[in-house]
Amino acid sequence: MDEVLKVIHDTIDLRKGERPMVLDVSEQVDYVDYIIIANGLTALHNRAIMDYVIEELARYDIMPDGLNGYENGEWILADFGVMTVHLFTPALREFYRLEDLWAAGREVEMS
Repeated sequence: MDEVLKVIHDTIDLRKGERPMVLDVSEQVDYVDYIIIANGLTALHNRAIMDYVIEELARYDIMPDGLNGYENGEWILADFGVMTVHLFTPALREFYRLEDLWAAGREVEMS
């Protein structure tokens, strides 16, 4: 799982996504283990980042179970079963503050 999380984090970073964060929430809930949060600069940028994340995970035979918000692009949620990827525009990331909502989770360092 660490390798897959690193692929997601690095893909977001490589595609100029801002402030990617991986949270381990497996102790807080039983329906997801990891939440990855980042933002692009625009809705179009978010769609491009998500396209690359999905493409990279397909190399591991991992496809999203669900993809929401892609058309609008301001908040895209990809559900990969044990992990979810959230891409926001900067304003929506600041508004929803998922990092604060999931503050009880442990941030996973990606180096």
